[in-house]
Amino acid sequence: SMHEMQNILAIIRESAGLMGDILKVNAKVDFKHRPNMERTLEHISSHVDRGKGLLEATSRLAHSPDDDLLEGCDLAVYARTVALLSERLVRLKGAAVNFAAPASAMPVAVGALRVLMTGYKAVQWAVGGGIKDGVVRMDIEGGADFHVLNVRPPEGISPDLDGVAFLGALLEDGRVEWDGNRLRIFF
Repeated sequence: SMHEMQNILAIIRESAGLMGDILKVNAKVDFKHRPNMERTLEHISSHVDRGKGLLEATSRLAHSPDDDLLEGCDLAVYARTVALLSERLVRLKGAAVNFAAPASAMPVAVGALRVLMTGYKAVQWAVGGGIKDGVVRMDIEGGADFHVLNVRPPEGISPDLDGVAFLGALLEDGRVEWDGNRLRIFF
């Protein structure tokens, strides 16, 4: 079904592209609905991209328990997957997710499913009390022994500190810490 959804998104993208080409070819033809059509085409394009990202993230989630991902994965790829899969949860709480991807791969000796579970729970923790008009910021710091996934709750939010202990239980002791500004998860 995922493959079929990708085909559907490709057809929508191609159709919108054709409409955009027709508007460009007829750029000198003025009609009152041109601005609306151009905005609609941009809206279609952004949602097709979002749909493709969600399909990719869902596929990564489905494959996360595969044998080749049990003992290690690329933290950069799976942190991005967490950001994509948590967008709706965060949006329903009145916020957005912003993931700053690193420039290179960040291999870790932690399985993909554990990275996804811990990352998702961290984002859920960051917006647990509900907010309005905020941004959960995520980024990765590379290190010699560990790479660190940072999850910053929206400005002015004080998350429940009991949640830090719960998140710590998902990994080995000492792998999760809260410094009052960001949750640091050591992978």
